[in-house]
Amino acid sequence: MKIIVFIVLLGAALARDEYFFAQLRDSEFGKTIIQTLQVQLLQEHPADTVVHLLKQMKDDLLNEQRAEDEDVQVALQSCQTASEAAAAVITVAKERKATAEDRLPLLQQEQNDKKQQLLDKQGEEQRNLDRISVLQEARNVQRGEYEQRRDELVGLISALQEAKQILSQGITALKKTSFAELKSHHQNFLKYYPHKKGFHTMVNMLLEVLQDEGTQESAAQKVVKIIDTLVDSIFQVQKEEMKADDARELDFQTQKERLLLANRRLAGSIADLNAKYEVLGQKILEVRNDVSTQDAVINNKQTEKGDWDQTCNDTEKAHRQQTEGRNSQLEIIVECIDIFETRFDMETKSYIQRIRF
Repeated sequence: MKIIVFIVLLGAALARDEYFFAQLRDSEFGKTIIQTLQVQLLQEHPADTVVHLLKQMKDDLLNEQRAEDEDVQVALQSCQTASEAAAAVITVAKERKATAEDRLPLLQQEQNDKKQQLLDKQGEEQRNLDRISVLQEARNVQRGEYEQRRDELVGLISALQEAKQILSQGITALKKTSFAELKSHHQNFLKYYPHKKGFHTMVNMLLEVLQDEGTQESAAQKVVKIIDTLVDSIFQVQKEEMKADDARELDFQTQKERLLLANRRLAGSIADLNAKYEVLGQKILEVRNDVSTQDAVINNKQTEKGDWDQTCNDTEKAHRQQTEGRNSQLEIIVECIDIFETRFDMETKSYIQRIRF
């Protein structure tokens, strides 16, 4: 009974071994193993020699796996380091971008405030210039009125002095021609100064007095004295008018200078505000450029990190596939070693030699 069981097990083992070697024809490595075994068997090498060769192949595969494990580990460490470095740059760039974006509205608000302050100062400067124009226009009117009054007073003095000269020449022997000259002189004065009603009334009364022959001599002397008094009074009025106009001119110049001084101060403030506005504009431009720069850094480093991550994944995948392939090869070699060490016989040898591709 034991013999039968042994024969059955042996037959099953032989059938399994033949199936194993038959399956080896389906892979390139399996074909290489079969060809190697066929060469060894053809040269009549003993099973121990074949086993030694198979173990050497096994050791070579294990050494290759260890070397590749080390190389892959170095490669993975390198790409992981590069990926982490890119991720660190991305983190810093995002922080800088966020800081710049937080700073931007503050700078814009500050610039808007400076712009409003600048507009306020410029408006105040323009109002001062407008005020100076109004003062200048009013002063021109005042000066025109003063010059007109001055010319009238000068005309009055001239008329009175001319009348005095006429009377002075005719006091001792007044003639009718003198009265005619006075009337003519009065008519000419009336033509140029029609609005001096009080003066013209007084002249008419003096002329009527002078026409009385009985009183001509004494009246003429009185009129000359009156004229002298009038001339002195008009000179006094001229002085008062001049003082009043000088006061108005001083007041005008004082107000004008005050406004010009205010504008000179404003000009300094405007220049300072404008400079600060320009500086803020430059800072805003720099911050916007920084945001764009950090965006570019983030995009570039994200691409770089993705490439390094893909490299790591591809390396791991390739290594995993290579390891699986070597493990399959090792399983084949281990199975061959087991066959040649435990149950190699002539039938197995014959079957191996008969395998064709």
